[in-house]
Amino acid sequence: MRIAVLSTLDTDGSQGEVRAAFRRFAGVTIAEHQLDLALRIGCDRIICLTDSIGAQVLDLQNRAEMAGVKFRAVRSAGRLPGMIGREDEFVLLSSGLLADEEAAIAAMQCQCIPAFPADIAVPLGYERIDLGLAWSGILRAPGELAGELEHLPEDVDVVSALLRIALQNGVMPTLLDRGLISKGDWQLVPDVDALAAREKRWIDAQRENISFRAPGMAIAERAGARLARDIIGKKTEFFPSIIAMACAGGAVFTAFFNIPSYGLILATFVALFNHLATVVDRVASKGRSTVFPCYSLRILKYMLDPLFVILLGLIAPEGLGWMGFFAPLILFGLLQLGETYANNRWRRSYADRISVGILLSAAAFLQISAEMTAILALLVLVSRFFRCARAV
Repeated sequence: MRIAVLSTLDTDGSQGEVRAAFRRFAGVTIAEHQLDLALRIGCDRIICLTDSIGAQVLDLQNRAEMAGVKFRAVRSAGRLPGMIGREDEFVLLSSGLLADEEAAIAAMQCQCIPAFPADIAVPLGYERIDLGLAWSGILRAPGELAGELEHLPEDVDVVSALLRIALQNGVMPTLLDRGLISKGDWQLVPDVDALAAREKRWIDAQRENISFRAPGMAIAERAGARLARDIIGKKTEFFPSIIAMACAGGAVFTAFFNIPSYGLILATFVALFNHLATVVDRVASKGRSTVFPCYSLRILKYMLDPLFVILLGLIAPEGLGWMGFFAPLILFGLLQLGETYANNRWRRSYADRISVGILLSAAAFLQISAEMTAILALLVLVSRFFRCARAV
């Protein structure tokens, strides 16, 4: 069995401040990120070293149990030997370590002590293990080594002691790329400013690269990434999806009360806030050990085109009758076909309901919505004959 040993002990003397393990990155604490890393490494049980069992530790326990692993919080070093068997192995993570997950997983393929060059790591607070190396804050070692803690005092620094025991028993150091530290992708006990800078880079990396061939979606994608920095991990995280649902309800309301021009504006806001909510949900899900599908966003996406068709049909001149729905059906049918069968370069252009909604809303108030719908349908149809827009 592989067992993760996490520490939430105060190692940086953060008196009166949030201790390193409980500082937040991308909506969750560093300790929760360590838990997720341990799960990805393949740990079946989590042991948390703590001096008190508060709300943060209970949240950590709930996160572990939701992922289907056992969790034990311990206050005494003397209990570890009885919890880690001789046939087990353990992964040790230092308090406040925020590692690059991919680099850590690659390093943990065997029992070793990943380390950085001492010249760059020691000034940043990493523990020196020999003349040229400093411990990275994570290691993997045989479970039998934990038994040596029985011969040490109760108030020993457990993390440092296990590191020394592993070194003395021949667990070999392996060198990590110094660029992980210099680029800020591997941090030990980072302060608030360092976390904020890394979080900005990390969230920007989750943003999809949507070109301005789809201007509405491109702007919404960038705005959603910026918004995510302010709201993930907070109660306001769900506000974009709530606003999108409220706008959808308002658009349906306008259809019943025969003011569909205003409904087109609300439908455009549905497209906008639904995309914002999708970006926020995408970023937030990266910080969760268990990802739950957001069905409300899917429902809004599927109902958006029928909503546009109904509203445009209601705006059409009365003399057209049911034929007023014909051009909107053709337009959004062609957009769906384009989104499905166009190449990657142009697919987003066909999927951009925000830009389409803006054009149709402006046309509705100029009382040329039927003409605008027909023109857009013709443009989409003609574009499908261009080779550059076809899927290969």
